[in-house]
Amino acid sequence: MLSNTDDHRARLLKSALQLSYFTVVWNGIAGAAALVAALAASSPALAAFALNALLDSSASVVLVWRFRTEQSDPNAAERLERRAHGWIAAAMVLVGLYVVVEALRALIGGSHAEDSAFGVTLAALSIAVLPWLGRQKLRVASALPSGALRGDGILTVAAAALAAITLVALLMNSTLAWWWADPAAALVIGAALATEGIRVAVRHRFG
Repeated sequence: MLSNTDDHRARLLKSALQLSYFTVVWNGIAGAAALVAALAASSPALAAFALNALLDSSASVVLVWRFRTEQSDPNAAERLERRAHGWIAAAMVLVGLYVVVEALRALIGGSHAEDSAFGVTLAALSIAVLPWLGRQKLRVASALPSGALRGDGILTVAAAALAAITLVALLMNSTLAWWWADPAAALVIGAALATEGIRVAVRHRFG
């Protein structure tokens, strides 16, 4: 028979799994669609947004594994928590640095992105969904507690902010013909992602 504490944690684990499953599906689809749109429009900002969404989806796959394992083997929770936490931090830094390099190349080379109505729609939809999703992850992460889920929650909140930056950049490019707004936005996105990844890694290493 489960104690009240065990029952409460079981409910939290279920919530964490539901949020992770939702993220896998939502950001997996949104990220793939945004990547196609980014390639079609040659948009660094949209590509950065797509990579961030796919990273968040991949991180949630790791978290599904982590939380499902705890349900069947609670003793493995701490080991898997540290693995998931470390993977998320490393992925954030690597993707962030890649985006920064590509954004700088576009700025230096004067690369002009095409208009993307589809990209604007994707960014707007993400702004509607991701803030709520990020807040829910942070709430459950605090209650468990789970540093890995907290890191993923921060990634989701960052994704919402990055979607807003992407939306503004796409609109500036299409309405004002400010070609530099797109790669500049990608540069901000990449730098923010890498910086947050380093912070998550420091918390993972030193607690």
